[in-house]
Amino acid sequence: MSQAGKFVVGHWPWVARIGRYPRAIWPVALLQLGYLVVIAALMAVVTTIGGAGWLQSGTAGPEISSPPSPEHYQMAGGDPGMSIAPVEPVAIPPPPPRPAPAAPEPQSQRGLQPLRQVPEAGRRVALTFDDGPFPRWTGRYLAVLAATRTQATFFMVGRQAEAHPELVRAALEGGHEIASHSWRHANLGKVTRAEAEADLRKAAAALEKISGRPVKYFRPPYGAMGPNLLAAAAGLGTPTVTWSVDPRDWSNPGPGAIVQHVLANVRDGGIILLHEGRPGTLVALPLLIKGLRDKGYELVTISELIARGEKTGNSTTAVESQ
Repeated sequence: MSQAGKFVVGHWPWVARIGRYPRAIWPVALLQLGYLVVIAALMAVVTTIGGAGWLQSGTAGPEISSPPSPEHYQMAGGDPGMSIAPVEPVAIPPPPPRPAPAAPEPQSQRGLQPLRQVPEAGRRVALTFDDGPFPRWTGRYLAVLAATRTQATFFMVGRQAEAHPELVRAALEGGHEIASHSWRHANLGKVTRAEAEADLRKAAAALEKISGRPVKYFRPPYGAMGPNLLAAAAGLGTPTVTWSVDPRDWSNPGPGAIVQHVLANVRDGGIILLHEGRPGTLVALPLLIKGLRDKGYELVTISELIARGEKTGNSTTAVESQ
């Protein structure tokens, strides 16, 4: 039944009573009945128009759309209470295919691979420091190492050692080992062998002049390596040494993060990479030494680590740094 029909039926008792009134009031009653008919007609028109609109749109009537799921939104600016802006979906590319296993290297090439870890050394690890020496910093590192009776290996930049020979000698007097970190801390991964040899020779000459001892090891700046550099280092009798644990202390993650990363990733015979001139590293150093010893590790130099490995297992693990 239409809305107009329902309206009339609902008011029919009032219409039926009109006949019982005296003729004197019929004009008023007829006028009210006219109003009733007009209102019913208007309602019928509105209903018809609205229904046609809904049918034309293909729906039974207006609907309330459900709100999007929370995963489609993020807080604009990241602060609570600010407006919410929609986030466009990000297409995640599939992971690249795994490379095929590398073919075994010829025996002549294996000796050129950098030393990364010496598992045969057992519960021993080496603390190493790069980029020094630095005035106002190297002495503080040495003070912490002396207070904790810890030996370490310092991979020093040749031209900085030449500028601050007293710091090189102070490290040697503290029982620490000095090794090469190139002459000028340049990326030597893609240079010619001759260029690599020239840089390494100059750095070794500066360090040997100050210490009176031959340089045993070399660590490439930035960990950048190539066949020419590896061959040059091996040819000069300074095998390449990298690391097995890198807390990225150069990015200043904070002392707690440095200690946590090292203790979570250290393994037998590990080589730990740290840097001079970093306040967070200096604060973390005594905590790191204590944490390593609490885990049962003995802290030694690179030479001692290799010697212990050779004595125990007659071999070392040379793996290219990743």
